[in-house]
Amino acid sequence: MKTVYVIKTGEQYLHHAEDGDIGMAPEIDGAMSFSSREEAERAANEHAPTEYEIVAISVKADKR
Repeated sequence: MKTVYVIKTGEQYLHHAEDGDIGMAPEIDGAMSFSSREEAERAANEHAPTEYEIVAISVKADKR
């Protein structure tokens, strides 16, 4: 398992759309993830509304 960070804004999560735009996803499964809290903080400061929360989640690590 590894820890990644997502940005929660109210009831939604910051999401990277296929067309390159940054939007909002209603579920955590659609959230953009970051490998460090600092990276998530930079993205939140640039793209999230003023009220946000950085959430740490555990995910299965890729077998490579």
